[in-house]
Amino acid sequence: MRQTYFKLDAFAYDSMLQRLNGLHFAERAGGLVDISFLVKDNWLVDAAVSERLIERNGHFEIHLLFAYYQYPLTFISRYITSANGRKKAEVMANIMRRQAAKDQRGTIKIDPNFWRLPPN
Repeated sequence: MRQTYFKLDAFAYDSMLQRLNGLHFAERAGGLVDISFLVKDNWLVDAAVSERLIERNGHFEIHLLFAYYQYPLTFISRYITSANGRKKAEVMANIMRRQAAKDQRGTIKIDPNFWRLPPN
């Protein structure tokens, strides 16, 4: 299994930096509404799930990335477990991804060219 990384396109990255810069000049601390997507986790039911393997010190860490298909900037990456061999890690990651996904066939996909901010 080839290791893939999550990437933001230039437009999304520039927009994110502009919003962060705007928050800096607002001179106020973030509120609970800024992280409400972590508390209101009903979006995880419809999230696309992909696995990610990271090799560290001779073992492979398995991470799952949950991304909301309607608002791709709403995502969470979670460390799940680790395995000793690559083949074993690939099999474990595939099983865990299918278990975590609502759509176990993997037909829900994230379009990296389409993004919008979730409603408040």
